Amino acid sequence: MIISLCGFMGAGKSTVGKYLAQLLRYDFIDLDQYIEQKYNMTVNDFFAQKGEEAFRLEEYDSLSEIVGKYYGKGNLILALGGGTVTREACASVVREKTYGLYLYCSKDELVRRLKRRRESRPLLKDKSDDELADYIQRLMDARENAYKSSSKRIVSTQNGQLANVIDTILAEVEFEL
Repeated sequence: MIISLCGFMGAGKSTVGKYLAQLLRYDFIDLDQYIEQKYNMTVNDFFAQKGEEAFRLEEYDSLSEIVGKYYGKGNLILALGGGTVTREACASVVREKTYGLYLYCSKDELVRRLKRRRESRPLLKDKSDDELADYIQRLMDARENAYKSSSKRIVSTQNGQLANVIDTILAEVEFEL
């Protein structure tokens, strides 16, 4: 089984994914880290050198590689990038071959979380606090339908309590098995 985690940057996909994988004894892959290792460069550097369109194409290729390796053959928790499912080709792979969960977090909480880490985020690094809040809202509005349509369930990470998020996911996934 492949459980994929989608949602906005800062929603907790990597943190939740690592812990969930450890608990379930599944493998864990963070799609952004997979691409970084493949190209020996950060996502920031990839964006700067090759552009967002090239990154989105690579994201699809890498997602397809990972899913091809695990689909029907192994258990995996896959943390997707914040924009992965905004491309229909990626969303289709996620819908058809994974159990998708949308990790939801409010704009205000995302702003709070991302303010201190914006330099490591290619789409946020040059924004003031006000620009950051406006940008997050616009991007959330644009991505919301993609997150929902590629997921079987929505799980709130709003309160930041990892144990509660994990319990909710385990209850949801167990219900579906």
